[in-house]
Amino acid sequence: MGAGIALSLALGGATVRLWGRRAEALPAALDRAAAGFDFLVTQGLDDPAERAATLARITTEADLGRAVDGAGFIIEAAAEDVAIKQDLLARSEALAPADAITSSTTSALSATEIQSALARPENFCVAHYAQPAHLVELVEVVPGAQSSDRAAEVTTALLTATGKTPVLCPDIPGFLWARIQHTVLREFISLVDNGLVTPEACDTILKVGYASRLPAMGAFEHADLAGIDLISGDAAKAVWADLANTAGPDDTSIGALKADGKLGMKSGQGFYDWTARNPDAFKAKRDEEIIHRVKIRRGGKVVL
Repeated sequence: MGAGIALSLALGGATVRLWGRRAEALPAALDRAAAGFDFLVTQGLDDPAERAATLARITTEADLGRAVDGAGFIIEAAAEDVAIKQDLLARSEALAPADAITSSTTSALSATEIQSALARPENFCVAHYAQPAHLVELVEVVPGAQSSDRAAEVTTALLTATGKTPVLCPDIPGFLWARIQHTVLREFISLVDNGLVTPEACDTILKVGYASRLPAMGAFEHADLAGIDLISGDAAKAVWADLANTAGPDDTSIGALKADGKLGMKSGQGFYDWTARNPDAFKAKRDEEIIHRVKIRRGGKVVL
C-alpha cells in the first residue's frame, strides 16, 4: 500500500518521502511504484515522457526524522494493528512540524482510538486508500472524535489535488467501504455454508451482474427507481427477515479455513485453490478491469 500511495501522490504532483521500518525493503517499494507507472503507460493513462519526473518525486529515507522533516502530510500504511500504527504515528508527529497532518490508511480501525495515543490528536484524520492505491479513485476520509475541521479539510484537499475522489465517512467499524464488503461476504458465506450456492456463483453475481450496474446506479438511486413501495413490500420483508446475522467470521467456514491454515493466496488455498489459479495473473486482470472503469469515468469510449 505504501508504494501505491506514494505513486498516487507523485502522479498528482506531490513530493513524497517513502520510509520503511526495514530499510532494505525500500528499493523494492520504488520498483513497485515504477512498475505501477509503467502499467498506467501501457493502458494509455500516462505519458512515458513523464516517467522520470514523476518517479523523481518519490525518494526513500531510512531515517524517520529526516523522512518527516518539514512534511505537511504524513500517512502510515503499516499492518492493521492499532499498537503498531499508534507507535509509528506518535514517533512521526514528535519529529514532524507541529502543524503537520498525520494520517492512516487503515480500512477499519477506529480513527478515534488511533489518535488517542497522539500528542496532537486534532491533527489526525484517516485517509483510507483502497487497493490498488494508485488505481482506485475513491479514498475514505474519516475524522476521529478529536480531529479538527482543518485535519479533514487538508486531507480532502490533498486527495482532490492528486486526482482522488474523497468521501467523508463516519468513524464506525469498517467505515463505509469495508462495512459493505463484510455485509456482502457475510450473506454469501451463509448461503455457501448452507449448501445453497457456490463461491464461484456468488463471485459471478458480483462481477458480471452488480459490477455492470453499480457504476451507473447506487443503492439509494435504485430504491427510488424501483419505488419505495416496492422495496418495502412483502417480497422485500421476506428477504430482510432471511438475511444472515452471524455474529463473527469465525462462526462460519472462514473460521474452519483459518484453523486449517488455508489463508487464501498467501498460503495457496482459501475458498479457491491458488496453486491451480495464478495469483499474479488474477491481480493483473483485476487491475485491467479497474483501469477500464477509470477510462470510462474519464470520458473514454468502449471499443468493440
